[in-house]
Amino acid sequence: MAGIRLSELLSALSPPYEWAGEGDPWITGITGDSRRVRPGNLFVAIPGRSTDGHRFIPDAIANGAVGVVAERPPRAPLPRNAIYITVRSGRRALAELCSEFYENPTRKLFTVGITGTKGKTSAAHFSAAVLGETATELISTVTNALQRDLEQTTPAPEDLQRWALDAVRQGKRNLVIEVSAHALHQQRVHAVDFDVAVFTSFSHDHLDYFRDRDEYLDAKLTLFRRLAPSAAAIVHLEDPAALRVLRATRAKTITYGRSEKADLWADEIELSPKGTRCRVHTPRGSFPLTLKVPGPFMLENALAAVGVGLVRGLPPERIRERLEGVESIPGRLEIYAAKGGFTVAIDFAHSPDSLERVLRFLREFYPRVIVVFGCGGDSDRLKRPRMGAIAARLSDYAILTSDNPKGEDPRAIVREIERGLLEAHPQARYEAILERRRAIERALERARPGDCVLIAGKGHERYQIFRDRAVPFNDYEFLVELGALEAHGASAPAA
Repeated sequence: MAGIRLSELLSALSPPYEWAGEGDPWITGITGDSRRVRPGNLFVAIPGRSTDGHRFIPDAIANGAVGVVAERPPRAPLPRNAIYITVRSGRRALAELCSEFYENPTRKLFTVGITGTKGKTSAAHFSAAVLGETATELISTVTNALQRDLEQTTPAPEDLQRWALDAVRQGKRNLVIEVSAHALHQQRVHAVDFDVAVFTSFSHDHLDYFRDRDEYLDAKLTLFRRLAPSAAAIVHLEDPAALRVLRATRAKTITYGRSEKADLWADEIELSPKGTRCRVHTPRGSFPLTLKVPGPFMLENALAAVGVGLVRGLPPERIRERLEGVESIPGRLEIYAAKGGFTVAIDFAHSPDSLERVLRFLREFYPRVIVVFGCGGDSDRLKRPRMGAIAARLSDYAILTSDNPKGEDPRAIVREIERGLLEAHPQARYEAILERRRAIERALERARPGDCVLIAGKGHERYQIFRDRAVPFNDYEFLVELGALEAHGASAPAA
């Protein structure tokens, strides 16, 4: 785009702020990353946990920034042609400025934000399907990784607002955003105009970043506190945190779950590895639903999408048709028939609650479940022994391996998982194989006809991240490479 005068851009800032410098330059772009600065850009310095953006102000100016927005006055004299704006919050300023620069696109789109410890991605994909995939821009963990080469659930404001404007210009009418607790805490979606917010769940995760569970939940509640009274909050009623979410918002509320106490609920539920059959009840009538994506948790996420569709004014029959058209969600309980007469399931489960739920589901249909999993590095260490304990209780054989160790020693991560496993079940049957390829091969070797091998933790991801490198690797593609599956993309028969 051509640009905007700085004075016009600053009209979007929350007061107070101070302006130092002369002139009113054209701003051709905004970023909080000095490495992305181009001539004519505005740089926003953001203090972070590991580094402080104020350190990179000289770099930004050297790269061509004509203005700087910061939380502190400059420590050194700036070039005469550089404008310096001092604000209270750099993060909030970046969100507000990016929204204004990109013409406030979320005000022109029916915008849905989805948050929760688990279920965000599936609920987001179901919601995009309900709203119509050609009419909807989807920003999720999966679409970011597979389409945008971004390993981040919710992007920075400059990317998010630019993608939203692109959607408007392409004639799209809807925007669905998967919103992480980190993004809410860092105010990445501060200036997004949400019409709907969905709360899927709350459980243990990310305690490497948040001080405790209360701070983690409070970050998620931010999304609901900021909703306008005209917006809608769609809340999973059976989650223990539901009441706090409902109390946090001024928006009209819609609840969902498997209890008739909810506004949207399901009964006559028939579960299988092939999918789910049920009857969905809504204030606008009931209808039968057949989901191709298996799991009771997937049904819950689909009910959230039913709510999104109803708020949008779609007829129940269209909502049903679109949900039934969802064949799969990458990395979310994808089930395949394997050579040898057993089944392989791939799931992103990387938190204690997610691993427990998928293992409990699979145990209902398979006589033996073998699980292959690890835990990510540079992240919540408290969940590692908990996930080990869950594997000990709910699997028949566990193979502990590497996930994305990042800056940590993979052996140390596995030892922490192993500790929880042995404390829960000293006689647990397991082994540790750090190399993920070999761990998967070993699981396939141990599987017998009728068994299920669950490969958990990485789901859709296309890389394994180590301290000094990122190695291309995807669980499903590796199975195809091995020739382990009956047919490319073949789903397993119901047990």
